[in-house]
Amino acid sequence: METRILIEVEEMINKVREQQGRPFDMRRLTTSCVANVIMSMLFGRRFEHSDPDLQQVISAIHEGITSFSIALELFPALRILPHLKKMTANLVGIWMTIHSVVRNKMDACLQVCNSISYS
Repeated sequence: METRILIEVEEMINKVREQQGRPFDMRRLTTSCVANVIMSMLFGRRFEHSDPDLQQVISAIHEGITSFSIALELFPALRILPHLKKMTANLVGIWMTIHSVVRNKMDACLQVCNSISYS
């Protein structure tokens, strides 16, 4: 795990150097690096920061966190109210997106593993 973190730290340093002192949003870079450490632990390889799947997962998680409602967790019966019902449907859609990306990556990893013949 330390190696994966160090690889991302190096990548982060390189991206900061590329900016050559110009102002930029560190949140996006930090989020991509942290997500990449997690994804590399899950799938055994890192993703480019511009990878659409990585960016889709990051966007979905960010949207899920910002639209999270503690009221829905404390009082599940509130889910029948129109506004909260829409919010719940949105959260379900977000988690389905994340599940789909992770499932597709897992299937690709399994195909590679199954195609390797052991002698």
